[in-house]
Amino acid sequence: MAFNGPKKNAFENTKQTHEKMTEALNNKPEVEQITQPPVVTYSMPTKTPIQKEKVKPFTFTLKPSNRKALNRIARRHGFSSTSAFLDEWIESNKDA
Repeated sequence: MAFNGPKKNAFENTKQTHEKMTEALNNKPEVEQITQPPVVTYSMPTKTPIQKEKVKPFTFTLKPSNRKALNRIARRHGFSSTSAFLDEWIESNKDA
């Protein structure tokens, strides 16, 4: 490939070009505001590290859709299992 000299500048060296470049550099892009996710307004139990009583396995039945909802609610509130979530929920609502 032969060298034909330097390429011509894409911009003309005029006052108008200088003004356009200055204007372009001074314009700031518009950034969309990030919306925060909705805040849960009801109170749910929180994890407690101390178990005061030994646990024992129990079996009960639920509709499959309610089981899925229970799993989602427990995960949303930071519980590793639905049984831990239910245990805390029952503990916090015994006297209610």
